[in-house]
Amino acid sequence: MQVSDQSEIAVAKNLNTTPELLTELARHQDIKVRQAVAKNPQTPTYILFLLAEEFPQDFLHNPIFSTLDLENPESVIPGSSLQQILACDDAPQAWLHKFAISGYHYHLLGIVQNPQVSKQVLELAAENTSGDAFIHELIKMHVNIAGEMDLGWQEYAENKLPQIIAASFSNFAEVGCYSCNNSKGYYYQFILWQLGITPDLQLTKTSEYVQTVIAKSSETPPAYLRQFLNTKFKITTLIEVAKNKNTPVECLIELADHRSRLIREAAMRNPSLPRSIVHDFFQERFLATHPHTQIEKLRELCKSKWSFIRWRVAKHPNLELSDLNTLAQSADWRIRECVASHPRADLDILQKLAQDQSVYVRQAVALNSQTPPECLERLSGDRNISVRANVAKNPRTPLDILLLLYQNQDNCILQKLAYNPAIPQELQRQLQLQLSQTKPDNIYLHWRLFSEPHSYEGTQIKEIHQQAQYALATSAMTPIPQLLELLRITPVNIYWEAVRNICQQVVCNHDLSSELLLEILDIRSVDVYAAVAAHPHISDAVCERITKFKEYRLRLLMLQNPHIPSEFIEKSLYDKHSEVRQYALKIYQEKFANTSNFILQYNEAIDEYTPLPKLAELAKHKSVLIREAVAKNPRIIEAYSSPKSKNCLEKLAQDKNQFVQIAVANNSNTPIHILEKLANNYQYDHYEYICYQRGHKRKEHKVFIAAVKKLIQIAPTVASKYLANLIEPRFYSLDTIPFRLALLQHPAAPIEYLAQNLQKLRSFPWYERYVISQHPQVTTEILQILLQDAHRVVRAAATARLHEKS
Repeated sequence: MQVSDQSEIAVAKNLNTTPELLTELARHQDIKVRQAVAKNPQTPTYILFLLAEEFPQDFLHNPIFSTLDLENPESVIPGSSLQQILACDDAPQAWLHKFAISGYHYHLLGIVQNPQVSKQVLELAAENTSGDAFIHELIKMHVNIAGEMDLGWQEYAENKLPQIIAASFSNFAEVGCYSCNNSKGYYYQFILWQLGITPDLQLTKTSEYVQTVIAKSSETPPAYLRQFLNTKFKITTLIEVAKNKNTPVECLIELADHRSRLIREAAMRNPSLPRSIVHDFFQERFLATHPHTQIEKLRELCKSKWSFIRWRVAKHPNLELSDLNTLAQSADWRIRECVASHPRADLDILQKLAQDQSVYVRQAVALNSQTPPECLERLSGDRNISVRANVAKNPRTPLDILLLLYQNQDNCILQKLAYNPAIPQELQRQLQLQLSQTKPDNIYLHWRLFSEPHSYEGTQIKEIHQQAQYALATSAMTPIPQLLELLRITPVNIYWEAVRNICQQVVCNHDLSSELLLEILDIRSVDVYAAVAAHPHISDAVCERITKFKEYRLRLLMLQNPHIPSEFIEKSLYDKHSEVRQYALKIYQEKFANTSNFILQYNEAIDEYTPLPKLAELAKHKSVLIREAVAKNPRIIEAYSSPKSKNCLEKLAQDKNQFVQIAVANNSNTPIHILEKLANNYQYDHYEYICYQRGHKRKEHKVFIAAVKKLIQIAPTVASKYLANLIEPRFYSLDTIPFRLALLQHPAAPIEYLAQNLQKLRSFPWYERYVISQHPQVTTEILQILLQDAHRVVRAAATARLHEKS
């Protein structure tokens, strides 16, 4: 049954309305409809229990309440609803007495916020072991215990609020909240920050989810992104920082030298990192891996600003002993590991590194064929199994040590012993037979090459060839076709070396043919694609292949390539991604100036003197860039009284592309009712975002943010109704307390919403009620309610504000 807008409240009040329809109306967006349902005795009991959280007073006054069997209310009424009922003036005295003695924290929280609760009940609550410091402080500040407060209330509140904000990150007992890091609160922080309501975010004190969202956002200022490098954050977050176009160049250079391969490579393919820096890096890498690089140049590279290059140089076979001694003292364990595995490392170096704190360094010493027997004997008793396994694998390990390791019967060690030529042949055959049932390491080519079909049958890795394969994969002299073959047969670590080598050769060798570049694009690696995207022999076929890869930064890299075909630039003007379109427009303007029909139309779209009929025509253009330019043009809105321009603006506000809608929202002259339309059409729902992330249209959220942000600037009272759901009690948790306080102090705070729903005031903690009492737009109705508050400070603050108003 559909109900008309005019009669919904009447239907909710009607005693003849069916329980099914009342259940449906209980979820209505209009608060007056929901309140009427809470008063109707025909409403199903379980629905009344749920509505009691929002309308506790109406629940208690519902005629059906006296007929309910509520001997044990905590067993049938939800805890959040029961808390609000206990905070009501008309809460049953028997309940107050009962829960003061045996109730839990949330029961006590409701009782001590009840202004009518007796001193006797408060004293009982103080003796309840479920009460914490926050509960005891509320009892101490209750008007029925301490009386009215004429002086000192403002000083008390001003001292307490900073303490509460500081405690909200750690101290549960001081803020009266035991809910933290809940999914509903995660995005809450970010949305208020985007709207410019909250102060600067303290990244280290926000949730990991918010940190990642900020690192990923294209609107995050460089100053925030710079902060991520000064503190330890998750690798997944730093990868997003390395990808972000707003990350400062000096930060990208630092990230390009990170110990994590994923972070390094993300920074290297960031279009904001100048290609000259990328070229210099790969040029140094080329020299560090070339077998014929001169010793003087290698010594110079040992001091490279890139630790990754120093790490590579430490592996070079031509390094002299003096250089190895210097590198062995490096603070970077990766460099010490390379020295530990170097064939020229002498006895002194190996003995020192055999006692290194890093397990990876000790592993390298254990596998080095130059390691003396006394070091191998010491390492055979190492606490780390991988070190002992490498001793078992080393063909120079004495037989008596190998036999001692065999007695251990560790499967990892036995696998290494089975292929060690120093083991007697009979024992070797026995071990190989014993381990024949072990599942082999397989390569699944469809994960590595686009041309390979999906298959469950992998190619088995043969361990005996790994050393030769590694040498080929890392050598700068290995031809690319041979490296492509290595991708099919090598284990993961060698595979990545071959991929990096291919990237290096693509960047450093400008003579590669477009046919070979196309063949290289068979590799499933975004880094290979990034290297090819910047190559001077890029062709139409290569462009088309790279465009199919779902990574818009690759298209940005291609647009930076001075050899890119003009057809690709023109096609990029219609790209799905805004950054690609904008950059293509910049390149297109530089190349064709006013000779292109597209540029001429774009210039007309941005020109304030273009006639309205022409703007109306351009507003229908197939290019998002041109429609966006029209939407930004102040002329289209200045002449809003014109029927043609009015119709044009309405259509632009309903454009299928979000960036056109955002342009309308950001236009300095957009009327308030258009902004309201955009905010209403794309009203952001936290619950929908958290529960249905895959189906939720995040792009609509951007339109909502743009429209509401503009309303906050020009009409705070209008904007406040779109912020009402952000002060709902269900979003009250430890990680949202500072943000809620910032919102409640903001000029756009939804005071009107609170005035329409006075019963909800008791749901707020005392410090939020105090902040509400100090808001410039607070209504007399709200102050009258706070005048009867249980907390003496809130009560005194409300009294003072009423005097000011009168």
